[in-house]
Amino acid sequence: MATSISPDRAAELHAAVVEACNHIDVDPSGAELIKYTVNAVYALGAPIVVRVGSGDVGHYRGTRLIETANWLTRHDAPTIRLVDAQQPVFIGDFTITFWHKAHHRERWTASDLAHPLRALHLLPTDDADLPHWDPFETARHRLAAADDGLSADDLQWLQDAWLEVEQNYRTAEFSMPFVLLHGDPHVGNLLIDHRDRIVLCDLDESAVGPMAWDLVPQAVGATRFNRANFYRDFAAEYGVDVRDLPEWPVLARIRELIMVTSVLPDLGQRPGIAAEQAHRLASLRSGDAAAVWHPYQ
Repeated sequence: MATSISPDRAAELHAAVVEACNHIDVDPSGAELIKYTVNAVYALGAPIVVRVGSGDVGHYRGTRLIETANWLTRHDAPTIRLVDAQQPVFIGDFTITFWHKAHHRERWTASDLAHPLRALHLLPTDDADLPHWDPFETARHRLAAADDGLSADDLQWLQDAWLEVEQNYRTAEFSMPFVLLHGDPHVGNLLIDHRDRIVLCDLDESAVGPMAWDLVPQAVGATRFNRANFYRDFAAEYGVDVRDLPEWPVLARIRELIMVTSVLPDLGQRPGIAAEQAHRLASLRSGDAAAVWHPYQ
């Protein structure tokens, strides 16, 4: 399990997974928490992965996620596939989806990430009924549900920062087209499917938006996570260095704010994540653009 959480939260999540499995007649045996950053991710004994979202964000994302994933399947996109069942399943405050298990690989290259991402961006979306990228609405939900572990002063600072960046985004120039985004592309969201293809998983943020957005995570990671070499290779493979574009400053700011806002609702139940979130937020508040961050654990 990648993230330490309180025993009460672990029991609550496990019970919801078991109930959801029973709801769609899937055997919950062997359910094991393998990741928990924004969503909790469980592997079952069967070749199925269960993703658990929570709160208002998980609920409103759930239905659109199913619709988008099905659209991607119809277009044979390089993305993970849903289990054929009535989804999502709502259990209390949780929104639960079921996916066919795919395989991890120990090491990924920049090319492994750039190629499926480029294929996704080339899909025709003119006549598609797909959601539009709106990180600001998601942020408002996250801020409204912030855990008591976040101080009132920090909460106010984040609210003000989000208002400012939204205003800047609405007036920004975009040099690249709007396309279907993955929304959060990085090597942690790559898998190998049953056809031996590299595919993208974690489609919660997939929506139509500025193409440059999908290039921003690696560019931000070059500084924040000491991954300059990987980013250099990624930019060469994709063919664009997003840092040269006029939309870069505002999109980079959005990315960094997302990385401190996405985990707000249950900080008190995840001490490891709370410590890293506090470090990231302190560096943003002090204007330390070179501070190195660490993956949430």
